[in-house]
Amino acid sequence: MEVQNEKELLAGLERREETLVVKGELRQKVRDLLKTKLSDEELMGFELGSAGRGGIVAEIVYWVISRFSKDSVMQKDLEAAIRQYNAKVDADNNLILYLRQLDY
Repeated sequence: MEVQNEKELLAGLERREETLVVKGELRQKVRDLLKTKLSDEELMGFELGSAGRGGIVAEIVYWVISRFSKDSVMQKDLEAAIRQYNAKVDADNNLILYLRQLDY
């Protein structure tokens, strides 16, 4: 599914589309959102190092931060949903988001 604005992106994320192709000016905003999440390797190290308790604590901290954040509701929803996706760049410099679970 190709997306060019935030509403289309949020709709695709909520439907859990397998792949989303982000085009236009939205690419930079999505790149900034992707910087806020841990990579798979970082997440695995954190989970293993904390014997699984780190994930629970991290979710609580994330919930508290988003609860008291002054960002718009759409921004909060985008941040929450984008954590389930990984990204890569195609030959046309478009950003391709794909479900993280497809890597396993």
